[in-house]
Amino acid sequence: MEENTEKKKSHRRRHNRNKNKDKDKVQNRENVEETGASPEKAGGQPKKGGQPKGEGQQKHGRSKKHEGHRKQDAYEKQEINDVPENVEKPKREPEEVIFEFTWADAWGLYGTGYHIVIKDNPDRLYLSWSVDLKYGEMRIGQRLQEFLDDIKECGISAWDGQRYTKPGIIDGDTWYVKVNSLTLKCEAQGTNEYPAEWKKLLNCLHEKWTIPVSKREQWE
Repeated sequence: MEENTEKKKSHRRRHNRNKNKDKDKVQNRENVEETGASPEKAGGQPKKGGQPKGEGQQKHGRSKKHEGHRKQDAYEKQEINDVPENVEKPKREPEEVIFEFTWADAWGLYGTGYHIVIKDNPDRLYLSWSVDLKYGEMRIGQRLQEFLDDIKECGISAWDGQRYTKPGIIDGDTWYVKVNSLTLKCEAQGTNEYPAEWKKLLNCLHEKWTIPVSKREQWE
């Protein structure tokens, strides 16, 4: 008899516990309906298979605004992928050299020497130079023809196609001149040997066009 009474008591305790749980659930549902709060704040637990709507979606970035950004990004990626691979990008053509004068050591290094150049660029027509690795430039613009006439008077037309060399010297220096315009064409080079009008050209560059004097010229 004592065993039966203990079983009945334990059964009653379990039954009472289940009743209390059911009452808590009903009370939580009523609180949610009255206040509009989420089940988590009311003491309940979210349903399986996802989070409740409302604040949870905003926290995880699932609002309509964010969905619109995602769609826009997807369209942009699709447009990029739709571009055919065979389409070539427009290439910028290299600027033609109107005038170039170089004077360096036998290995072509400009530690001491000149590199003077004018490139064909209507928007930015400059006379640029590097003298003993010190750089400078001047806007030449409409004075380009004046510059070409000056170097033409120095007699460089006779240098065209010539190569001036002095045999028996291993090191020393090298130079190169190129002029490519409608009024003057010239291309010449040399190694340790110079034309008769060489000093005249250098003086024109220094005095008329303010190109600095290089240490290499002083050694000569």
